[in-house]
Amino acid sequence: MRRQLLALLGAVLIAFIIAALAYIFFLFHADVACYLAHNSIYMGLWPRNLHDADVLLGAGYPVPDSCILLSMRSIISAVMLIYVFYLFFSQIWGKDTKYIPNLILISAFLTLGYLYTSMKEISTEPASIYSISTHSNVAVNLIKSYVKICGLYLGFSLLIQRIFALLRLKYNKDNFQ
Repeated sequence: MRRQLLALLGAVLIAFIIAALAYIFFLFHADVACYLAHNSIYMGLWPRNLHDADVLLGAGYPVPDSCILLSMRSIISAVMLIYVFYLFFSQIWGKDTKYIPNLILISAFLTLGYLYTSMKEISTEPASIYSISTHSNVAVNLIKSYVKICGLYLGFSLLIQRIFALLRLKYNKDNFQ
């Protein structure tokens, strides 16, 4: 499990580095961000983007800023999705040294909590400390989105790990030492 947690932290760090580099690039090339933001497959990497694009434009958010925000959220989600696929396939052949039952409940709670907050509509009212708002600038909204997206994938990853560990415990007692 330690190796998997290090891989998860690595994925979060890689997502941050890629997001920072892409943000800098998009600041100078907003047309590329807008091109990506108009691609429905790319936008679907973070499902909330498809609806939030209309909210941002309807609220008068600047078009280049909305393109950057939506493109960046898809990039962060894509990096974390790659990690989830890696995790899923690595769990098929994984071995556990011990099983920690309470982590399933914790990870399910974490996943549901972040799923609830991540799927909320972008607010057109003044921003709170945790909500993404049209009154905040792109950088602030990106930081909030990054925390929500990575938090959701963190909970989902822990849930996958613990479900596979439970299945290995239940169906293959020889896998535990």
